[in-house]
Amino acid sequence: MMDCLKKRYDRLKITEIQPEGWFYRQLEIQMNGLSGKLYEIWDSVGSYSGWLGGTGENWERGPYYLDGLLPLAYYLKNEEKMALCQRFIDWTLNSQTEDGNFGPFASREDYWSRFVMLKVLVQYEEISGDTRVFSFMKKYFTYLDKAVDIRPMEDWSSARVGELLYCLKWYCEATGETGLTGFAHKMEKQALDWSDLFENFPFTRPVSYYYNWQQLLLEARDRTDKIIKYHATHIVNVTMGLKYPALEYYFGGKSSLCDLGKKAMETLRKYHGVVSGAVNGDEHLSGNSPIQGSELCSVVEYMFSLQVLLEIFGDMEYADMLERLAYNALPSTMTEDCMGHQYLQQVNQVLVSKAERNWFNNDDTSNMYGLEPHFGCCTANMHQGWPKLADSLWMKEEKDTLISLVLAPSVVAASLDGEEVSVRLDTEYPFKDTLTYEVLKAPQKPMKLKIRVPGWCSEPRAELIRGEAVTVEINSSFIEVSGLLSPMDRIDVVFPMDIVYSSWYKDSVAIERGPLVYGLNMKEHFTVYKECAGVKDYMISSESPWNYALKKGGRVQVSEHEVSAVPFSKSNPPVTLTGTGIRVDNWILENDSAGDIPVSPVPKHGNEEILELIPFGCTRLRVSQFPYYE
Repeated sequence: MMDCLKKRYDRLKITEIQPEGWFYRQLEIQMNGLSGKLYEIWDSVGSYSGWLGGTGENWERGPYYLDGLLPLAYYLKNEEKMALCQRFIDWTLNSQTEDGNFGPFASREDYWSRFVMLKVLVQYEEISGDTRVFSFMKKYFTYLDKAVDIRPMEDWSSARVGELLYCLKWYCEATGETGLTGFAHKMEKQALDWSDLFENFPFTRPVSYYYNWQQLLLEARDRTDKIIKYHATHIVNVTMGLKYPALEYYFGGKSSLCDLGKKAMETLRKYHGVVSGAVNGDEHLSGNSPIQGSELCSVVEYMFSLQVLLEIFGDMEYADMLERLAYNALPSTMTEDCMGHQYLQQVNQVLVSKAERNWFNNDDTSNMYGLEPHFGCCTANMHQGWPKLADSLWMKEEKDTLISLVLAPSVVAASLDGEEVSVRLDTEYPFKDTLTYEVLKAPQKPMKLKIRVPGWCSEPRAELIRGEAVTVEINSSFIEVSGLLSPMDRIDVVFPMDIVYSSWYKDSVAIERGPLVYGLNMKEHFTVYKECAGVKDYMISSESPWNYALKKGGRVQVSEHEVSAVPFSKSNPPVTLTGTGIRVDNWILENDSAGDIPVSPVPKHGNEEILELIPFGCTRLRVSQFPYYE
């Protein structure tokens, strides 16, 4: 491989990692929900799909669905869904024309939807070993090399070139081919330059500050994407674009790009971030108020971008943010049974209903839970979140080092310097602080096991329970286990989880413990708004008061419970916190959302009350960013 193809870690194949414990149960819940039923009930990915040669939807929805369903079906060994994925994939592979293009004829001139299907084929080859994928991809790259001279990329395709570069990166690594960097640079010239945008970020206010969407529709409905910076502010484009600096660097970009991924992440958090880890964008960047919306597509795409950033740049802050998103924003935007999802979630979400809210340009159903609130992109794309998280659990470094990065129960079985090694991580993290690593299979040569220390943990502990020719060292980033490991060697790790008050929009505060954010535990009353194909769309209300201020730095009591069959259960939360607060009478409902947060510190009026908080991911209604009093 050429020197310009550079990265910090090596990701493992899908087949080398197996989720276990609560993580596996979460995947089962997902498959029993919309992920396992969508083909039968939703025409966009059903038997008439253009990606099966039918007359139905022929753009991104079929590939989006497969991008999550395929790894989900593999991890669960679901033969029925694997066979369904195979039908789509076989049709796709057989659809390639002599010039190298592929896919439904009706959308043949589109580039973007093909990038998504290439990501599906990456996973498919790792699972199946089907070598048709390599010649198929090479032929498509040859087609693109010529096609963009005649028909340059624009709009969605230009904004999302990073997804193509990811697939090109995978192809180069899988085949050993080194002559495609020129093609990569040519594709970069087709791209919206996310590296430049993040280096000189111009959107420090909500997009509504710069543009009036309704006025644009009145005056130039057919040209809105040309008049405004539509694609540079579109929230899903932005979260996809986060991986672009890493991929530009990988294909020979300048070394200054190494810090740009982290700078971009910090910039988005500063101007548009909320405590769940999500970036606010009710279609377009919308500032950091906790009553603006964060789109589900942007959550899962941000997670995937972080995986790429982590692999190439290796900074542990990417793993910290990936856990924040996966263990807070992702579960909260779906119903517990995964039979309904939102288009937009709010950090302070005290009412779910069909109502006009302060979105930039999303409709009145956007924060409802159901089959297809607002628009169907999230219905198709949400499935990748949990199964593709598994791809970030373990990676390799150099020839002899296995790294436990994102922390969740799992087994890894990989090769180090030509020898097989397998390790099990048994844990109820992120709910609890103890992790047990057990060696199942060890190489004959010395190796190193590195365990990431989360950025929030100040005093990690590790104890070698079994193992003789092994040393354990702890630094600020890793616990490093080195030596001649043997089967049944065991390392017990503890990451003590302290209560932290973090600061956010308008000096609001949130309570965090470990990777979890906590929200006010409100009663939730589900009301069916409509039903389609057996899937109910819900509005959710509560008589619980929500307008509390927290005592800043106040004592918080922690109670841990059994992690139930539904890991993010509201009725059986794995952790509850008890703290102190007061009612803020002038903080009221406005435009069917919690009003803007009062300026802190608020005056201390009335009696203090005991408040119960539960993990953000267990809630559908909540307040998680509070004013405070002293």
